[in-house]
Amino acid sequence: MARLHIHPVGLFLLFFGLLSWVVALGGLGASTKDCTERAKSKAASCANTYQLEWWSIWFEFILLVIMILTCFTVAFDRARHIFLTYLGMVTVLLTIMARNFITNSFTLINQADGKLFGTYRTDAYSAAAAGAVLLCITNFALIIFVGLGAAAPANPYASLSNTPAPASLQTGSTAPVEQKYQPSTYQPSNF
Repeated sequence: MARLHIHPVGLFLLFFGLLSWVVALGGLGASTKDCTERAKSKAASCANTYQLEWWSIWFEFILLVIMILTCFTVAFDRARHIFLTYLGMVTVLLTIMARNFITNSFTLINQADGKLFGTYRTDAYSAAAAGAVLLCITNFALIIFVGLGAAAPANPYASLSNTPAPASLQTGSTAPVEQKYQPSTYQPSNF
């Protein structure tokens, strides 16, 4: 059986991220649909409006799937720093996405009487914002788990062949080294 290379809580966070991704995808899809229905002649402007959000949502999906696929292999340990970099990048994008949808959901309130313009639009914006916020929280937790080494095994090079660790220095000489100075045995008496 394959050995899990991530803490079980980290694996739970990955699956929770996929569930949050589904919420964000549904909200983004409904928001895009609403935009194209409101502006029938300006379909290109809707594509430009949500372009960054679509890239962010699919970037998150690909990252989560790759992390789930590699968490049972040594590739997860080797790509830990890459995962941290990509998690940081996509978290910034999702934070911008959440801010945009939260702002859009508040601008749908009529200033005259304080009532909502339309419930479908506010639900779509709220779902997209909630999904983006949940993904940000999940990504922050994954950054902590993967970054602090909770995902790494005790010896990350144990599964590799007999190659030395990258930071080890191999010397060509086995000659003994003469030590010229002896450590001090002086102990202060005032302690």
